Parts: sequence; structure tokens; C-alpha cells
Amino acid sequence: MSFYEESDMHFDPLFNSAEFQSFYIEKSELYQNVKSDSVKSVEFVVVKNQDFYFIEAKSSFPFTNPNEIKREEEDLYSKLHHTLDLFIARNLGIKKHSADSFPKNLGNAEVLDKKLAEHKLYFYLIMNGKFKEDWCENVLIILNDKLTPLRKIWDIEVKVITEDNARELNFIQ
Repeated sequence: MSFYEESDMHFDPLFNSAEFQSFYIEKSELYQNVKSDSVKSVEFVVVKNQDFYFIEAKSSFPFTNPNEIKREEEDLYSKLHHTLDLFIARNLGIKKHSADSFPKNLGNAEVLDKKLAEHKLYFYLIMNGKFKEDWCENVLIILNDKLTPLRKIWDIEVKVITEDNARELNFIQ
């Protein structure tokens, strides 16, 4: 098993390639210190060139039960929103959210010090191999609607992609 495994996908290229600057925020002390207070996080924060990615991996998405769909929408909204809030708090130097050192296996903590305004922002939801491309389109429609406030405020682009698409982007092995 890979240390960078989420939803049965191996994200090692994000951490073992000069192409990316990546930080495993979900496993970081920064996040662990606040998660017991109902704070949520995406898995990874990644910089590639001038693009900034907030990456969440999923192995399923409910399509039939409206209550489950609503719960999943809320969860993904919270993950992106809280990660942005935590990132900004850290970036602003709020003492509670700063750390002198992060373990190397979590990646490049300097990602958290970058200025968001200098980058194009993306939220990528990566669905594992069981998911079909046309299902991704349906999830994207749902998410774009739910994430409208964050998309408008942060000029963030939402993408829902399959494991194969993620492999083409060199996000996963």
C-alpha cells in the first residue's frame, strides 16, 4: 500500500515528481488540530505551473437517494470551503495554524505559503475506476450548482474526472 493512497488510487506522482509541489493536507498536523471541531479537508493541495489544485478522491457518489445526494454535496462543499479557510488562515500567519515543520512524507509545506491570487484555482474530484465518464458529467452538474458561491468568490473551476483522466494528468499511477 502506498502512503499517498486515497479511494484505492495511488497519488505517488504528486509527491515523487518535479512536475508538482504537493501537500497532503488531510494527514497534516495543521488539519488534525482542527478536525475534531467539525472541520473538513480535501486530501491534497497541489501546485503545477500557475495552477493550484484542491484534490478530493472518491470511490462512490449516490445517485438515487436525494437525501444521500444532498449529504454528499454538503460534505464536498464543506471540504473545499474549510480547506480554503484553513489555507488562508495559515497563509495570513494566524499563529494557531502555523507550524515550524511538517514531516517530509506530507510533501512540500511551502505550498501553503503561496499566494492564491497568483494561480488559477481548481477543485478536482477524482472518481476511482468503477466510475464512468458520463457519471462524472452528472456529478459535475450537481457540484457546480452546489459550489456556485465558492466558484464565484474564488474564481475556482470545478472538474470531476475518472481515474483514467487522473492518470493522463499524472496525478495517479
